Amino acid sequence: MKKQLLLALLMIFSVTGYAQIEGPNPVNQNHNLFSRSPNSGIGIKGGVNFSNVHGSDADIYGETNNFTSFHAGIFAQFAISEEFFSIQPELLYTRRGFERQDSVFRFDYLEVPVLAVFNISDSFSAHLGPQVGVMMSSKQEDKEIDLEPYNTFDYGLAAGLEARFLERLRVGARYVHSFADLRKEDDNGNSIDQNIKTGVIQVYLGISL
Repeated sequence: MKKQLLLALLMIFSVTGYAQIEGPNPVNQNHNLFSRSPNSGIGIKGGVNFSNVHGSDADIYGETNNFTSFHAGIFAQFAISEEFFSIQPELLYTRRGFERQDSVFRFDYLEVPVLAVFNISDSFSAHLGPQVGVMMSSKQEDKEIDLEPYNTFDYGLAAGLEARFLERLRVGARYVHSFADLRKEDDNGNSIDQNIKTGVIQVYLGISL
């Protein structure tokens, strides 16, 4: 699953980049990946995660609190309309989880959001789109725990707002809602149907290269 996710991301970047640079109208360079348009570009980003669990069965963990951690990665933005609309795939390493009175649970994911970007103004945009991810590791406190009971493949929806400053600087906030349940088995290996999902608020800083 991890190799498939990486392969899918590479295909998104390579095929879309080729289409933008070598499309049917190569004379018009305003729509290629390296355009100076604020609606195109590549870059790096990183920031803070505030995550927790929710759902009708989340109370089995007792009272939980937000887990504060990080995310970091790369993005590429491909202009579909120079003025208004673009597509932005990302590759992120992100850590989410939750805290309770006796311990902290953390889960590390490799995630691929593919977002539609709508420019509200020259410096302000709204983002919305699907996201998939693969759980890479899990820990309770500092102890590694088995991935087998967990749904290692995650999918959900991301939505947020972003502001651009000084041409290259991006500051934004996003909410990611997972649709996949956190666990698929109990500690004895029996299949379960628990409505426990994760939600993450991300605040980030990005730099266009």
